[in-house]
Amino acid sequence: MVSLPINYGLTSGIQVGMKYAKKYDYDIAIQFDGDGQHDARYLKKLVDEIEKNGIDVAIGSRFVEEKKPFTMRMLGSRVISTAIKLTTWKKITDPTSGMRAFNKKAIDMFCSNASLTPEPDTVVFMIKRGLKVKEVQVQMRDREFGESYLNAFKSIKYMVNMMLSILFIRSFTRKEK
Repeated sequence: MVSLPINYGLTSGIQVGMKYAKKYDYDIAIQFDGDGQHDARYLKKLVDEIEKNGIDVAIGSRFVEEKKPFTMRMLGSRVISTAIKLTTWKKITDPTSGMRAFNKKAIDMFCSNASLTPEPDTVVFMIKRGLKVKEVQVQMRDREFGESYLNAFKSIKYMVNMMLSILFIRSFTRKEK
């Protein structure tokens, strides 16, 4: 287990966790938000996708089998999903999910590229680099702990940053030979 002395934020926490997983030769690393939304019962489904089906990144998704509701937050998710589809030809229905599993190849990618974050543009980068990404249907609860860091202004800034990154930066990523 990794414990940081203060809250360095999501990106730093994920990067430290990936480096820890690489250092100790983990086969799989799990990203699991601490806001109470995620149900640990679904972790086995994510791990099974990696172990049994050769997937590099398994994303816990609310919308593989269920329809995405029409809310402002889900409108943003739809826009990001569309950008991912345009740049990778892959449908990702829950691009902002904080419940993911990564195999060694994905762990190594995180450790060798400090620009990777636990955000949708990194999913684009990984797909463009040839990693196999698949969504797995999970159920999520409403947030139980803490508050989203995204207020109205930050949500707009987040969307602009994601769209710019997906469409104009990550979309030009080439597959490794």
